[in-house]
Amino acid sequence: MQTADCIIVGAGLAGLSCGQTLAAAGRRVQIIEAADQPGGRVATDAVDGFRVDRGFQVYLDAYPEGQRFLDHRALQLGCFEPGALVASGGRLLPVSDPWRRPLAAIRSVLRGTVGVTDGIRTARLRSEMIRSVRQGRVDPAVVAPGDERSTRSSLESRGFSADFIRLFFEPFFGGVFLERELATAETVFGFTFAMFSLGRACLPAGGMAAIPRQLASGLPTGSLELGTPVERIEPDHAGGGELFLADGRRLAARMIVVATDAVTAANLLPAEAGGSWQPPAFKSTTLVAFAADGQPACGRTLIVSAEPAAAGPIDNLTVPSAVAAGYAPAGQSLIYASVRGDWPGAAADLPAAIQQQAAGWLGAEVNGWRQLATVAVPRALPVETPAVRRARPVSGQLGPGLFLCGDHLTTSSINGALAAGRRVAETLLAS
Repeated sequence: MQTADCIIVGAGLAGLSCGQTLAAAGRRVQIIEAADQPGGRVATDAVDGFRVDRGFQVYLDAYPEGQRFLDHRALQLGCFEPGALVASGGRLLPVSDPWRRPLAAIRSVLRGTVGVTDGIRTARLRSEMIRSVRQGRVDPAVVAPGDERSTRSSLESRGFSADFIRLFFEPFFGGVFLERELATAETVFGFTFAMFSLGRACLPAGGMAAIPRQLASGLPTGSLELGTPVERIEPDHAGGGELFLADGRRLAARMIVVATDAVTAANLLPAEAGGSWQPPAFKSTTLVAFAADGQPACGRTLIVSAEPAAAGPIDNLTVPSAVAAGYAPAGQSLIYASVRGDWPGAAADLPAAIQQQAAGWLGAEVNGWRQLATVAVPRALPVETPAVRRARPVSGQLGPGLFLCGDHLTTSSINGALAAGRRVAETLLAS
């Protein structure tokens, strides 16, 4: 029977950062991954010469965990233009750099729709969130003491107008959090707002999968085994336990970290190991990818839709090939349309409905787009309402030498996943 100091099940970002931290401290680590590539939900597929991410994702280069684990220069990050184009009433309203110059952006572009006081409140929010993050008072991995509010409740209590919430916060952060109700906890929102304010929204060359590939390349040779499903885990009361693999092998370790997604983790572990822990609900998303011979006029600028769901299915629209190299063949463009969850139409009608809505913003050139792929991600992000965050376990330790690890225990972002792995590794090293 093979043995190791620690076996990590799952080579998503949390599992990879856990493995890197342990290996850097001299521990013998084995990471077992069922898929044929590392990364978990952060993945990219080759489609007819294009690179299509599994769902719309961006990397924020201000993430502290990203700065700890990743070589930004080697990722060849390309950056979106600051701000966004807000689609409303069939028109695109440019909101330029609301993170760094909120008052000027809102006053100059949305005059007559929202008041200048919303710009002042945005500037105050930016200053407060940056200061709170730098002082360690806003950590999305930690449930705030007392009662956390929802993002919407927090914005309303700060005096933001209903029009500005509808025109900016709902479409922009609705796309980030995959929910337009803005039910996500205010702590998560505050940290994310600070990250947008302090850094840039980026894509790595060749797709988001470059991030886990870089993490995996930093592991000791032979420590990552891909294409190896685990069927079950049997804990040992003395610490760790045994893994039973689909290929008939058994592995043992005195420390086991289950870094799969929460639903898979629940299926791998015996009921008694999890105690009262239950995996959270997840939010889903769908991405429709198109190819085009020319570059859409929006270029590197994100389009977010403030139009009602009846107007069309687009949540946001981007051109990743205009942002970073390697997404499309020479002379071609790759376009993403992320679909809003409340669109009432049928899945078969999605491509045509997207093109019809986008043509109202960008013109007849949209009619020449060619559908490449429709990517459904049923478990894209764990729900992070205040109630769900309060119900999650205080510690990921299930028993002696047995740990849960993942962004469902910290916060659902690249930063949250990397932090989850690091924190579990540091607990193991201290034990």
